[in-house]
Amino acid sequence: MRRFSTGVDHYVFEAMFVDRPPLVVRIGRPSCRTAMEAGLHLHKRLRSLGVPLPEVIAEELNQVWPYAILERLEGSDLGIVISGLSSANLDSIAARVAEAQAITARVPSAGRYGYAPEPKQARHAAWSHVLDANLARSRARIAEAGLFDQSAVNMVAALLSTARADLDVLPAVPFLHDATTKNVIVTATGAFSGIVDVDDLCFGDPRYAPALTLASLLASGGPVEYVKAWMCRAGYQDDRIFRLYIALFLVDFMSEHGQSFNGNQRPSNEQERANLLRVFCEAVSRVNAAISPSR
Repeated sequence: MRRFSTGVDHYVFEAMFVDRPPLVVRIGRPSCRTAMEAGLHLHKRLRSLGVPLPEVIAEELNQVWPYAILERLEGSDLGIVISGLSSANLDSIAARVAEAQAITARVPSAGRYGYAPEPKQARHAAWSHVLDANLARSRARIAEAGLFDQSAVNMVAALLSTARADLDVLPAVPFLHDATTKNVIVTATGAFSGIVDVDDLCFGDPRYAPALTLASLLASGGPVEYVKAWMCRAGYQDDRIFRLYIALFLVDFMSEHGQSFNGNQRPSNEQERANLLRVFCEAVSRVNAAISPSR
């Protein structure tokens, strides 16, 4: 057994055997039982629609520690191998992710916004409120850790305020919000295996997912052409709103410094923080230089 180091909401392990392929074991806290049940229901529904998710082999949610056992897709998170992949590989992976998002977008929407396994459970009445909540969480984490000041948060809050009218005319489209440089599983040779860790959807602007991916690649120095290929395949517009999302997610990355999620400590050092600030300032400049969205 080995534990994956990226789990936030669950404890996730790879179980390896001598005489059979490995499996993934996802264990939740007792308080997560209802959420795990809803997540597994969504997982099975999306898989039946054709979203490339692993097979659920077994589940037992009535234990003190509820768990599910899933097929182990071949490969690792895209972010681990992305720097060694060819442009053709990246375009092929982007096409498969865009296709999965297009299938997910066909799930019914209730016109509400935010993160939920079912459309009526989405918490917010407007898309800008989801961004407000994201930014408020970042502000609280940054204040708690004390590794960054609040200036970056204030800059994004000001940009969000000026964009609110454009944000709030966007429809509540369901999308896979965490299929980014994480949870997209790819082999070392660049073959797409599938998507993992889908516990809920986000209802809002589906460009939020490629914006998070691009923010991650900008922060790590990875190949940003992957997101360009994804945007092209999906027909998404790279405008001022999209660039605002990127700046917001870079602030979110700042807020993760000094935090611990399920015992998985987020590493932090001065050089990495300085690089993140530099990338953030460049991202804000791009927001101001980008075209305004057309209604």
